[in-house]
Amino acid sequence: MKHAVMIDFGSTFTKVVVADVQNRKLLLTDKVPSTVGTDAGRGMEECFRRVRDVLGEQAFDEALKLTSSSAAGGLRMAVIGLTRSLSTLAGKSAALGAGAKIVANYNGGMTEDDGEKLAESDADIVLLSGGYEHGNVQLVLDNARTLARSRIRVPVIYSGNSELGVTVRTLMKAHQKKCFIIDNIIPAIGELNVEPVQEVIRNLFLDRITDMKGFHEVKQYFDNSFIPTPAAVLSAGELLNRGPGGRDGFGSFLLVDVGGATTDVYSFSENKSCRGAKLIGVEEPFAKRTVEGDLGMRESSGGVLNEEVIGRAAAELGCSVSVLQQSVEKRMEHIDYLPDTEEEYDVDDKIASLAVEQAVARHSGVLRPSYNKVTPWVQLGKNLTEIRRIIGTGGVLVHNRDPRSILKAAEGCGRDEKRLVPRELKAYLDADYVFFAAGLLREYDEEAAYELMINSLTEL
Repeated sequence: MKHAVMIDFGSTFTKVVVADVQNRKLLLTDKVPSTVGTDAGRGMEECFRRVRDVLGEQAFDEALKLTSSSAAGGLRMAVIGLTRSLSTLAGKSAALGAGAKIVANYNGGMTEDDGEKLAESDADIVLLSGGYEHGNVQLVLDNARTLARSRIRVPVIYSGNSELGVTVRTLMKAHQKKCFIIDNIIPAIGELNVEPVQEVIRNLFLDRITDMKGFHEVKQYFDNSFIPTPAAVLSAGELLNRGPGGRDGFGSFLLVDVGGATTDVYSFSENKSCRGAKLIGVEEPFAKRTVEGDLGMRESSGGVLNEEVIGRAAAELGCSVSVLQQSVEKRMEHIDYLPDTEEEYDVDDKIASLAVEQAVARHSGVLRPSYNKVTPWVQLGKNLTEIRRIIGTGGVLVHNRDPRSILKAAEGCGRDEKRLVPRELKAYLDADYVFFAAGLLREYDEEAAYELMINSLTEL
């Protein structure tokens, strides 16, 4: 294998990366307007035309061709659990780790009204969990009954107390719902079992994506099965952290992507106790992804500049709160808006910085008093304080005037000391947008995938 062609089908752009695998070189990175709403093949063919211009016909024909997709919002999931800090959080972790987007989540007992809202959530899959092995049965069963009676007509994954597996399947089948029964996601206190859930999610993603316009035809051109773009990025990040084979890797880091509607944060690090605190809650994964649906540059800019921060932001920008509110409303109403004055560029920078600050804070864990003389603190969530590097990816950061300042907003200096965010960060850019490509290529050549990422990183 001399060359590899990696294509990502997104809702806005279809992106292509071409690598000389033998010489560990990036040959092309490009993008074309997405055509997934009409025929995914049109965008693919334009990318292939540009690849042929670089490689030539024979080399193109012989190249390895790989693909991922986040088109149409990727895979939309609803998560139902018993407690916010355990089964619901575990379900969200499994879903996000498989590359899905959470569009609804419920904890505790579901009401009939919750069932109606779930039916309107546009979810593609529902994950139902709850109860340790030999633990709670009744509340999980009540939720299963509510879910079965709801109008939702998508596959249901049950990953709760195994005592109810047959009963849940029978309930769903009686209401014409497809149901997958798998191992308990939290079989016991302190145990997290996400792999079986993620395997089913990825298979359902493949079934769904091939039903979209043109995808059934384009899949024949690729040597792999479609995977969600975030899953490819998670795989790439793990490789960058640890390194291929016996080589030293990049080490622990954060990866941040600020978009118009969401802000994605990935962390690649072992979770360690801070100040000797006792770890509580769900086990934190080494490779963790969170998606903040209310933090973005355009349609979600109102969530960034919320009531708690808009006063501080206005003061730092040297304008009134009302003027800043008008700027935010303009962005929410016109999502294709581009700044046309220096003041509006400053507003965009402020939105991006605050999105990073808030998204990383939510991604991190927190210390709480335990009121115990032996261990004065308990730690809920992931400790990011020892992470020293942050990488920015995506158009908002790559094309910004000062991406370093935006990424450095993730530092926790001067803020709540109990929030376990990084304290001092060195900032980098994924200048060539190659993480998805490296995640795809990793399955075939880890050395080449690693070099692709390392060579794309620009220190700021």
